[in-house]
Amino acid sequence: MKRFSNVGFVLATAGSAIGLGGIWKFPYLVGQYGGAAFVLVFIVAFVLFGVSVFIAEMLFGRHTGQNAVSAFETLAPKDAKFLKYGGFMFISGILIFSFYAVVLGWLVHYLLLSIIGMPTTLQEAQSVWGNFASKEASWQILWHFIIVALCAYVLNKGVKAGIEKLNLILMPLLLFIFIGLLVYAMMQDAFWKSFTYLFAFDASKLTPQVIAEAVGQAFFALSLGVGVILTYSNSLPKHGNFVKYAVYVALMNFLFCLVAGLVIFTFIFGYGSEPSQEVGLVFISLPLIFAKMGITGQIIAFLFFVALIFAGITSAVSMLEPFNSYLIERHNMSRKKANFIGISIAYLLGLVVLFSGLDVFSADLSFFGKSLFGWFAYLTSTFMLPLAGVFMCIYMGWILPKEKVYAMCEGHLTSFWFVGWYWTIRVIAPIGILIVMFSLIFK
Repeated sequence: MKRFSNVGFVLATAGSAIGLGGIWKFPYLVGQYGGAAFVLVFIVAFVLFGVSVFIAEMLFGRHTGQNAVSAFETLAPKDAKFLKYGGFMFISGILIFSFYAVVLGWLVHYLLLSIIGMPTTLQEAQSVWGNFASKEASWQILWHFIIVALCAYVLNKGVKAGIEKLNLILMPLLLFIFIGLLVYAMMQDAFWKSFTYLFAFDASKLTPQVIAEAVGQAFFALSLGVGVILTYSNSLPKHGNFVKYAVYVALMNFLFCLVAGLVIFTFIFGYGSEPSQEVGLVFISLPLIFAKMGITGQIIAFLFFVALIFAGITSAVSMLEPFNSYLIERHNMSRKKANFIGISIAYLLGLVVLFSGLDVFSADLSFFGKSLFGWFAYLTSTFMLPLAGVFMCIYMGWILPKEKVYAMCEGHLTSFWFVGWYWTIRVIAPIGILIVMFSLIFK
């Protein structure tokens, strides 16, 4: 099996984590749920739950060298082989890909708008976005197809020639663009207001909804509970320090989330706009702000949407790899056949998600006040990913013998750090995640 290089693994895993969840979704959640209150809970959840589960998921893949289903089956006691069904967490990845590809299609459209001209008034910005999202079926279908076809091409190339090569190119470019945007934002008068908004704490804004969304975002931002980290860890270099890699990836992702927030809110506050506009933050507020900045704004808009597309593609590709890996290993399929099946399912689901936002179909594809797009996004990040994390914590903390888990760490965790991490995945993380989820259900 072809393996990642050390750098390739870190960039591929970071590319999966640093996606639209961090750059597109994180800022609008911050705006929607009270700024620093959300950020504080996100930081705690990210460090306490996210990084701990990240290491656990890496251990499953690195120790077995198998797909998610086979990994859980191999490690399970003889009388508990049913635990393999936990490996079907890759279903979440297919669902996430389906709406990810739709959003990436929107970004392609707005990338073109950044070239030909952004809307210059709030009414025009709202009209452009509203008409495109609810009426422009043909353009959305075209952009969606192009994105899915590009992802299919990368996945067909495999781990080394496809996924690693993609991230070796796009991740440095993404970093370069965001450093440039951050430097520009730091020179603006509104930067300090953006910083204060992100980090000034207001306890009154902490609600079960905010906490649940922050925990879900921590999992979403790290690509946990989908099988991506487990699958990528199959191709981890044999002599690499996986704990060090986990810290690198988590730190990169965390910094990208905060930088994205600082950049976006600097632009928003600098032009007197409001941050709590959900998805419209990227497709209404920012295009209008960029238009007001003249030719500078046009350049920044182009770079910004390119960065979002880069981040989204690296994440989208990773969402389908666990399913591909399962079909290849468990059903002896060729990569092309497995990829065709996975892409086809995700593409068709994506079309349905896309149609759910169109006026013609929205009534038929909306349930209990949410469109299919909304339900996919809500269920995956708020329930499916955290529950998969709880499953992995219980599996590694309670089903596997402690001595076996310690041996799986191969000395990469000292006794002191192992005890702290083991206690976290055994007790703190699963209980904390479940409390948050139940508080949301029974609020």
